[in-house]
Amino acid sequence: MTNALPGMRERGLGAIYRRLARNSAYLAGGTAASALFMMLAAVLNARALSAREFGLLVLFQSATMMTATIMSFSTQQPVIKLGSTALADGDLAGLGRIIGLGLLLDLCAASLAAIIAFAFLAFGRDWIGLQDNQVRIAALFAASLFFTGYVTSNGIFRLLDRFGLLSLIQAGCAAMILAATAYLYLSNAPFELYCWAWAAFYAVNAQLPLLAGLWLARRAGIPITLSMGKMAPGETGTFLSYCWTTWGTATAESLRSNGDSLLVGAVVSVEGAGIYNVAKQLAGVLRKINTVYASAAFPEISSLAAHGEDDDAVRVRNRMIWVGGAVGLIAVVGAILLGRPVLVLFGERFEPAWMPLVILTAAAAAQLVSHTLSMYVQVYVGPESLFRAYLLAIGLFLVAVFPLTYAFSTAGTAFSQLVFSLALIFLCHWRLRRANAA
Repeated sequence: MTNALPGMRERGLGAIYRRLARNSAYLAGGTAASALFMMLAAVLNARALSAREFGLLVLFQSATMMTATIMSFSTQQPVIKLGSTALADGDLAGLGRIIGLGLLLDLCAASLAAIIAFAFLAFGRDWIGLQDNQVRIAALFAASLFFTGYVTSNGIFRLLDRFGLLSLIQAGCAAMILAATAYLYLSNAPFELYCWAWAAFYAVNAQLPLLAGLWLARRAGIPITLSMGKMAPGETGTFLSYCWTTWGTATAESLRSNGDSLLVGAVVSVEGAGIYNVAKQLAGVLRKINTVYASAAFPEISSLAAHGEDDDAVRVRNRMIWVGGAVGLIAVVGAILLGRPVLVLFGERFEPAWMPLVILTAAAAAQLVSHTLSMYVQVYVGPESLFRAYLLAIGLFLVAVFPLTYAFSTAGTAFSQLVFSLALIFLCHWRLRRANAA
């Protein structure tokens, strides 16, 4: 079984590009299908629900995703980084310890997220003006947090080079929520049932990859050990270092990518949050490409570092930056030309989302470039350095987002996202240049 492990895979630039192309194609196929299904589900939500109900659903979704991310320890990154080294050394027992530690931290994070969510509903509901009927609905999403955040499974898929199966699961979960939403739409179901469906989706979308990842690890002969005490010297410290720094960057990312909808709901209106979220949903197609790209590229970059192939790493980085820039430019032109007709599919009231859509697409395009630089900073300079870059970029975002939102409504919120992406490109590029100079 070990022949299927990525630690035994072919080396060289040609092999790396082939794997990147193959794995990106697998993930892109699943992501494209998932994005299409989710977009159609959003169209049905927008047409079935009133403007206020749709806005409330968006706010519940944003709060759930933000809480799950903030409370996650982002274990997939250290699992990939340390796991790549363990595979390069042929140490399956060490890999099992690394995966086991990730699973333990995932369980703690999910439990803590749900406890905090329920505590907020019990003691903080008045701060945001939740009514009694809304608290009951919010509790559904709080309960789903017990089952989300098990991101170690993503690391298992990437280490074992099973991107095709991961894509299939992602597309399957998205197809299920589309089918559920279509049934609710055709049956004129009440708002609360839509919330039940989406809360269940978040739970299933995390549990299916977890079960499949454990099955893959067992087939590969990886003995998973759920004990921190059995870690090799230095492994726990390195693992936790990656966890807290990746948690920091993921939290900054979540505050930026989910908190903006909450801000629009507070500053503009609940209905405005719904309109803005449709623009995010469409620009999210390109953001999903970012996720696909990072999922396929990070294991390869970690493997290059583990084998000391620094010259090849530089060549791969430069090519990925050029390709990412070209894809982003095409996406921005597409948003300018086709954005208005697509928005009308959601309903006439969503046409004002065109300008935010164009700006958010530009921000996502810039992220394609920043993702490459971010991964190289994390692997070759250190996760702490990337964390500091994210803190500076999120600081600029926070400085910009409030005045821009008050002055220009949803277009101002979108522009603050572009500020973040451009700042992160500059900071990561500067950090890599300093590291090379040293």
